[in-house]
Amino acid sequence: MLSKADDYPVHQTPDPIAHSGVDRNFYDRYFFNGYSPDGRVFFGAALGVYPQLGVMDAAFAIRIEGRQYNLHASRHLNWDRTDTQVGPIRIEVIEPLQSLRITVADNEHGISAELTFDGRHAPIEEPRHTRWAGTRLYMDVTRLTQLGSYTGWVRAGGQEVRFGEGECLGTRDRSWGIRAIGMRDPQPAAPPIPAQFHWYWVPAQFADRVMHFYINEDELGDVWNLGMIVVKDGEAPERLREARIEPVLAPGTRWPTGGVITARDKAGGEYRVELSSQRRFYLYGLGYTHPEWGHGVNKGPLAVGYDECGVDEVTVYAPPHIHAQAFATVRMTTPEAKVLQGIGAFESFGMGPHARLGFSELFAAP
Repeated sequence: MLSKADDYPVHQTPDPIAHSGVDRNFYDRYFFNGYSPDGRVFFGAALGVYPQLGVMDAAFAIRIEGRQYNLHASRHLNWDRTDTQVGPIRIEVIEPLQSLRITVADNEHGISAELTFDGRHAPIEEPRHTRWAGTRLYMDVTRLTQLGSYTGWVRAGGQEVRFGEGECLGTRDRSWGIRAIGMRDPQPAAPPIPAQFHWYWVPAQFADRVMHFYINEDELGDVWNLGMIVVKDGEAPERLREARIEPVLAPGTRWPTGGVITARDKAGGEYRVELSSQRRFYLYGLGYTHPEWGHGVNKGPLAVGYDECGVDEVTVYAPPHIHAQAFATVRMTTPEAKVLQGIGAFESFGMGPHARLGFSELFAAP
């Protein structure tokens, strides 16, 4: 089956672009977040394509003060991956690797937006990360990450917020490959693999540079995916080594309220990054662990849904709120003893055991 994408010289196999190998869990995804410098407003957007499942879905969510508004949409893919609109939500590439636009058209749920993202630096390509669950390939992903700023406006909850130059910072990523999507497999691996995932993600911006930190650890606390990159304005990315994080968790939960990241440059000098998390933004609003709007679920030819929550009313660490980002203030001390103040996002997602932090149950904290 041919699609519009076949007219571009981007093929990687003898097949039409509509085909994507043989793994039913193949996906291709856009993700965005943005926040005002005072943390009052925090939003996210996402669009995912699942060629083997024949589904495309999208979401836009925004927290204004203590209330989060979530718009979900899903449709059948109909073979064409170049049509990146799902119901009222559209993602448009204005300039590849530099500028993209998020549009949410007026709809019955009262949430709409027109936001343009502009990158501050060239996208950072993360090393490909692969994870096996026994003999089954669980993750095989390539991701690019780019920090930048937004201009435009958002309406939700009867309020309108406008962003001029420098009034909204954030991050976008593009990832593609293999990870669990759609309905749960009716026949899990034998013997069953215990559910476990532990993840922190911290992009942040300062006056003269940006940083990007991410880490996955297994049930013993051993690292299987890690990176910390600093990009000074106008310079090439610097990949640091020996990066580690010591989180501070809200009592009785796995949500971080802060933490300290340390890493070293090539000369052995230490970076120290102190994080203080503010009000959370729950990623179920973008489909992550959502009981009805999970990624890749077939909702029919076209479906649109809406929900909202009081952010401060969520006090129990349990689905669907386990995966969260939080606006964060960031204090970086460089190897030259220069102290920089910045802002960013502190994302966390933890389930299952983690020996170093004392977790033994699926969701419970010690």
